[in-house]
Amino acid sequence: MRITRGRNWLASAVRSRKLAKLTLAAAVGAAIIGPATAASAREVAQVGTSSVIAVQGPHHSLLFYWQTIGGVPWHPEVVSGPGTAYSAPSVAQVGSSSVIAVEGPHHSLLFFWQTIGTVPWHPELVAGFGSTRSAPSVAQVGTSSVIAAQGPGGSLDFYWQTIGTVPWHPELVAGFGSTRSAPSVAQVGTSSVIAAQGPGGSLDFYWQTIGTVPWHPELVAGFGSTRSAPSVAQVGTSSVIAAQGPGGSLDFYWQTIGTVPWHPELVAGFGSTFSAPTVTQVGSSSVITAQGLFHSQKFYWQAIGGVPWHPELVAPPGTAFA
Repeated sequence: MRITRGRNWLASAVRSRKLAKLTLAAAVGAAIIGPATAASAREVAQVGTSSVIAVQGPHHSLLFYWQTIGGVPWHPEVVSGPGTAYSAPSVAQVGSSSVIAVEGPHHSLLFFWQTIGTVPWHPELVAGFGSTRSAPSVAQVGTSSVIAAQGPGGSLDFYWQTIGTVPWHPELVAGFGSTRSAPSVAQVGTSSVIAAQGPGGSLDFYWQTIGTVPWHPELVAGFGSTRSAPSVAQVGTSSVIAAQGPGGSLDFYWQTIGTVPWHPELVAGFGSTFSAPTVTQVGSSSVITAQGLFHSQKFYWQAIGGVPWHPELVAPPGTAFA
């Protein structure tokens, strides 16, 4: 990967890291142990042998924290200084790099990468002013870095870049009025997949065989079913989606890869869920986490292919502010 050239405002943001370092100590407390706010949205992932967190920091800076799995302490880094990050960031491992995608100034789309275990962070401009209207989602799909984001007029955009190369290649997944939330992107089997809230609170799914066109849309759940941005992943041999449902419920949908239909499950009932959830596979289980009642943090697990869902309280009331 190489730094995109000719982007003076990106270079200015990188130079401003010195200013961001003046507030880094305070940001560590706010992003790691304090409640999340609009200025400290975050995402967590495994990269190499470390747990990593990306955070929208003070004054729209972008911060990164890493911790060797099983070790202490957390190590903070300034990815880019004030005036950079205008959404929750998305972090992942792509090839041998840590990567972050975030909405930038004036609704642009930014990408940062860092070879694992090295410095510095390298910025790239994925899409220019006016291109992006939501927090993006980044992942590795096949041999590419991919990003999904809501575009102008409620469209759904996808960008891909072969690892280690430039440029970024844009694709329109769905047109104006199709998308009402930040999307979630992942690899499932041999496909790129995206989940997003659709018109009228519906839940939409799109898939594309890696390296081909077009995108194929599917309706997962109809009008009024979905009240948050969804989260999509592969669990076992299934595509799975988690989303907040009506009345603050928590819903889960699964589909055996390559088949139809989608199968809905109620994870937790009315009044249980107060944020967009996150779903993934851990060991031999599907797991979901979301903010619960009175700003608690809840965790749910289910053995793959089994029932029921098992709830756990991760953090007590008054601790989670997603």
